[in-house]
Amino acid sequence: MATALVAGASVNQEFFHGHALNAIDGKNRLSIPAEFRDVIVARTGTKNLFIGPATGADCLIGYDTSHAQRLQARLDRADQDDDTPEGAMRATFLFGSAKPFTIDDAGRIVLSAGLKELGDIQNHVWFVAGGNWFQLWNPYRYLEQAGLEPRMIRILRREMEARGLPPVEALA
Repeated sequence: MATALVAGASVNQEFFHGHALNAIDGKNRLSIPAEFRDVIVARTGTKNLFIGPATGADCLIGYDTSHAQRLQARLDRADQDDDTPEGAMRATFLFGSAKPFTIDDAGRIVLSAGLKELGDIQNHVWFVAGGNWFQLWNPYRYLEQAGLEPRMIRILRREMEARGLPPVEALA
């Protein structure tokens, strides 16, 4: 695992960075960006990841087992007793709504119909890194979000244009 010294402290450099716009094929196979796969393997030594609905955003979130451990630790620190209704609801959303995946040798997963529906994902996925995790968006839903950094909008529009996607979602 790559590390660097910053002001005398060791800092892990294995975080999710970047973005990608990938298509979903007719068998619901989705290629996870190579850079994201590399981070998962570097952080965990496996090709395992979890994908579930994001909290507070109309998208999916992907993360590796190290982030799942952070989620559990956060629940523990918040003293979220999973024997209470509130604690159980929080824990079951975080862990019960996420699905485990193993990335195949071609770098793909098969995205379930249920997750596609939860993320309102059709034919393309806009991947956006968030450090310890990444989001998976319907690119048109991403563009509808208030408060987006204008440069991120330009990046996505450029990616969409390169793939021949119309600037506005076609109605079915």
